[in-house]
Amino acid sequence: MDEITGLFKDLKETVNSYFGWVYKIGLLLVIPSTLFLFTNATTDLYDTPKFLVLTIITLLLFILLSVKFTLDNKVTFVRTPLDLPLLLLLAVSIVSTVLSQAPFVSLLGNGLKVHTSLVALVAYILFYFVLVNCLKGARETKWVLNLLILGGGVLSILSLLAYWGVKILPPPWVQTANFTPSGSSFSTTAVLALLTPIVTLKILRGKSLEKVINSICLSFFGVTLALTGSWPVWVAAGFGFALPVLLSIPAQTYISKPGEILSRMGSVALIGLIVSLGLVMLVTILSFIPPVGGAQNPFYAKAREFPREIQLPFTYSWKISVSSFRDSPFWGSGPSTYLFDFTKYKPIEINSSKTLWNLRFDSAFNEYLQVLATLGGIGFVALVSLTALFVSSAYKTISGAIHLEGEEMRLHLRGEKLSLAISGLTFFILLALHPSTLVLWVVGLILLVCFMISNQSEESSEIRSSGSIKEVLLGLTGNISLRSSSQAIRIDALPSILLTIAIALSLFGFFFAGKFALADFHHRNALNAVSENQGIVAYNELIAAEKLNPYADLYRVDLAQVNFALANAIAQSKGPTEASPSGSLTDQDKQNIQVLLQQSINEGRTATTLSPNSAVNWEILALLYRQIAGVAQNALVFSLDSYGRAIFQDPLNPLLRISVGGTYYAIRNYDLAIRFFTDSVNLKPDFANGYYNLSVALRDKGDLNTAQAAAEKALSLVDPPSPEYKVAFDYLNDLKNRIASGSAQASEIQPPASQTTGALQNKELPKVVNVGNPPEKIATPPAVPKPSPTPIP
Repeated sequence: MDEITGLFKDLKETVNSYFGWVYKIGLLLVIPSTLFLFTNATTDLYDTPKFLVLTIITLLLFILLSVKFTLDNKVTFVRTPLDLPLLLLLAVSIVSTVLSQAPFVSLLGNGLKVHTSLVALVAYILFYFVLVNCLKGARETKWVLNLLILGGGVLSILSLLAYWGVKILPPPWVQTANFTPSGSSFSTTAVLALLTPIVTLKILRGKSLEKVINSICLSFFGVTLALTGSWPVWVAAGFGFALPVLLSIPAQTYISKPGEILSRMGSVALIGLIVSLGLVMLVTILSFIPPVGGAQNPFYAKAREFPREIQLPFTYSWKISVSSFRDSPFWGSGPSTYLFDFTKYKPIEINSSKTLWNLRFDSAFNEYLQVLATLGGIGFVALVSLTALFVSSAYKTISGAIHLEGEEMRLHLRGEKLSLAISGLTFFILLALHPSTLVLWVVGLILLVCFMISNQSEESSEIRSSGSIKEVLLGLTGNISLRSSSQAIRIDALPSILLTIAIALSLFGFFFAGKFALADFHHRNALNAVSENQGIVAYNELIAAEKLNPYADLYRVDLAQVNFALANAIAQSKGPTEASPSGSLTDQDKQNIQVLLQQSINEGRTATTLSPNSAVNWEILALLYRQIAGVAQNALVFSLDSYGRAIFQDPLNPLLRISVGGTYYAIRNYDLAIRFFTDSVNLKPDFANGYYNLSVALRDKGDLNTAQAAAEKALSLVDPPSPEYKVAFDYLNDLKNRIASGSAQASEIQPPASQTTGALQNKELPKVVNVGNPPEKIATPPAVPKPSPTPIP
């Protein structure tokens, strides 16, 4: 018995001694992978590999933490003010996923973009709780911050090299001007904005060498922000820089002793701040002011060429989120479903925009509107509570660092705690000005944990409760304060239960993460094969991906299109031509076409079942039906039905109306073609393509005068130097000549919307595909009324 006890004690000491090292190694993997990891082995080059590393490390640390609790025979956890909002956010996400009309999209992400999905949120929140219980003391906090600053410096250098066209990596897909290992310019600049308060305070209060190093870092951060950032990160970074500087200057100095600023800050700190700020201002001025005369300004030229991300404006996003909240007030539409909310609720005035009208956004203006739409009112309350609790705690830290002494107000800097409070506020400012990314959430959570640990190290009070479940629950819900605290729960079976849960959850996570990663690997191989025109390889890879992850509608859609492409290739090479009207299709060829197209239609239908709110899936299915009209009876009927269902999900999209009008025109139903072409111009009055198609349909129906008016309108909406202008001009002249001569001869000019490519539309092909009986009633959206003219004031 003594030997067993001694062995158990040795094991406990071993685990405790190595726990800190394992935890540090885990963070050493999570932070660099979050900032730098990317690979072309997955569909998403950036987020998927980062997420997989985060998930694996989090689960391993969770198991290790549970083992430690088991050996200690007690569960000791760190309570923070953010626990309840995070748990509420998690609970809402689970319920919202279950109730979502596309639960698999909510679970795994739309288009396999894992960020904002339920699995991502589970990983983030579990990472927070594991990290807050692993990170101990100011020394470890400082180590984490130094690692983040080092990563931010390297990230800024890599981004600047890409910005100026310096190719340091061989693959062509990483040689663009906006390449950055984080995955997006916003993610990179957001990280730099989060680190700006920390670096600034290190300049103000550090030793001379530390001030110099951090001044260099701040310069790199600022230049990267100026060149590659956008207004949300500029606002956040400006706040993160200005507040530490203002807090470092006593209030009395502003009023009566401005000369004391130098002595208060120190010459090295002041020089470092001035040089960094001056460099940033110079770069900004050179980027925004065009050169005068024949002078060259590469900064201005690069700034104009740099591809910047497009953010959905607040006004449109507000209307979309409020509409989604109106229809699903408690749980929202489900995680990762904002794209469906956008297509369903976008306001008609977005069609007046020259750059946004044909785009589909999968994220809102900011994180709060995103949560309001996808997680409803309860999720919004959870996020706002998270924000309010941190702001309150940060305010106490900032105000507590300042106190009156005599007639002068002085600032006492308490380690990194003040900089972490400002960084946390910067994090929530970014959430209020821009939708989040995986990188922003992970780095933001790390900084929030560091702040909570700093609070705990100064103000911790240990609360112990034992035995009663009632006491435990009271301990969890009672005495809520803004201080972090350590709480020990002593229930004999609790450590073992927690260990069992940790192991079961980890095994479950590892198994499905492995399947998810392997399926994604096959999908990436399929995409690579498509780019190399290797259809059979792409087909086999997609089959493998679908078997591993049958719930991803993206795999289904891609497999449907690959099946069609293979069948179309057979028909194109052996189908009827002018030289050979009968073609050379064998019975085996016909059977292969039949099997491939049947699989294509089945996969397309399955994609709409998995994600019925996706207008994209319905549109692709409609196009597949339309392209096989030559070999499938009733294919155009199914195409029109699918287009109608796409319009129900995206009712204000003029391009979908154009496609329906073109389909009706192809079967010579000019009345319905005119109706849908008219819908398109009613939705977008400056839509030149809509007027052109409408004019051709009116011409072929015999209404030449109205056709001329539509053609003149189309011509007025096209820029004269463009090729489209010549096409519209030639068509209008042809139409005028017809009207003048009274000619009723058929014209070779057809509406672009009625023209599709593909050998399987050839009516001479045998009907080898059975798509089923046509629907009794085609899904036909109502007509769009003509917009009212703007009243004259």
